[in-house]
Amino acid sequence: MIIDTALRREASMTHEWKWIGPLAIWLIAGLVRVTTAQQSGWIIPPNAATETRPSVVTDATIAAGRKLYTSKCERCHGAAGKGDGQDANPQWAHEMDLTKGDDAAQNPDGVVFYKIWNGRSSPRMPAFSEQISKDQAWDIVSYVQTLRPKRSRPDSSGPSAHSS
Repeated sequence: MIIDTALRREASMTHEWKWIGPLAIWLIAGLVRVTTAQQSGWIIPPNAATETRPSVVTDATIAAGRKLYTSKCERCHGAAGKGDGQDANPQWAHEMDLTKGDDAAQNPDGVVFYKIWNGRSSPRMPAFSEQISKDQAWDIVSYVQTLRPKRSRPDSSGPSAHSS
């Protein structure tokens, strides 16, 4: 009888462990995902990267974006977008620098719009969805994208390598 009870207890524990292993893996994976999201502070939906401005970018939209940037963004991001504004947190200056060309791939227009529109809690960036219209947010995107260095392209109209 003691052996029979011990076997039942062992079978019951084996059954329980079949669920604990996968559950533990699921919890650890979720924790890693949350920790990663908290490190960057941004939780960007997958479709944001493909979202595009609903109208054409013009000199007027860039000028409007610059005016809005000056009033809404400059105090943190700085006049030149280097992340050195008067209210900037030096700990996050690298992330706040809008001029880094190497970050352009992770921040296409739709992602920049999402960040402006929704903000984040840590590190803090206010959401502007209650202060400006979507068109105004897109104007800021248009201006911010001008702060990045332009990619250099080989000039095919210049002198050839073979000319003396």
